[in-house]
Amino acid sequence: MFTVVSRISPAKDISLIEVFAPRIASAMLPGQFVTVKPTAGSRSVSLPVMKINHQAGTIGLLVQAVDEATALMVNNPEIFIFDRLTGPLGRPSLLADCNDRELVNSKLLFVAGGLGVASALMQIEWLNNIGVKTDVLLTAPTKASLLFREQFEKNCRNVYLATDDGSVGFHGSVTQMLGLLPTDQVKGYDLITTFGPLKMMKQVADFALNHGFPATAGFVELLSATGLNGFRLDVGGESMDVALEGPEFDARQVDFQHAISRSSISVSSAKDTAETVKLRGIPGIGLGEPVSKQA
Repeated sequence: MFTVVSRISPAKDISLIEVFAPRIASAMLPGQFVTVKPTAGSRSVSLPVMKINHQAGTIGLLVQAVDEATALMVNNPEIFIFDRLTGPLGRPSLLADCNDRELVNSKLLFVAGGLGVASALMQIEWLNNIGVKTDVLLTAPTKASLLFREQFEKNCRNVYLATDDGSVGFHGSVTQMLGLLPTDQVKGYDLITTFGPLKMMKQVADFALNHGFPATAGFVELLSATGLNGFRLDVGGESMDVALEGPEFDARQVDFQHAISRSSISVSSAKDTAETVKLRGIPGIGLGEPVSKQA
């Protein structure tokens, strides 16, 4: 059993829950995630880890109430012990394979929206702790729904904001915002990593594909927001499990249009849980590496 240390609500139906889990905290690498079973009778939920406190032995989980299990975590203060917490799960970000000097010399951009800010902030803080300053583009419908802006400003070199209603930052889409950045700056990025809503990640993937540089997309928030514990991807004709072989993939190869068409998947439609979100293979284009791997 795992004790809830604190629970704060940055927005309606969303909570940042700090849980005492020293083993997981010590083993967690950027890009990985956990599953939580809040009570013995509830389902397990895949969740992104937003922060780690190694000294206190805690991890911070960003949870949105989308079904009974997640609502228990977000809205029921009487639940202060989780029945089960499993992790770390999934493959770490490819950045974890690089040594500190390589990372310090790289130029990285993160694009995040919605619950995707959790995975983005986890990786950005990890990079900041080893001396790597990154850029981030945060997108949200309104200023009020822009989560954890101060934490990003503390850890990033440049923070770009875009809102659908123009209440703060740029008034427009991610693609439009990226298009306003200086050409030399955009071409200088070694890697763009994106987390968040499918439509937003599709814009980033299309932008990366059109400009010919590497980009990765993470899908932990999709698992969490749709109430699914996992789904399979068809990558170059090979079926891949997101939880085991992801959760990050080459954004340029994801068939986001097909994924968006399946976005109506929910726990209320059991037959859809086995559906496959497919990836498109792009001949001659591989993921590549933003920086060389450590020997």
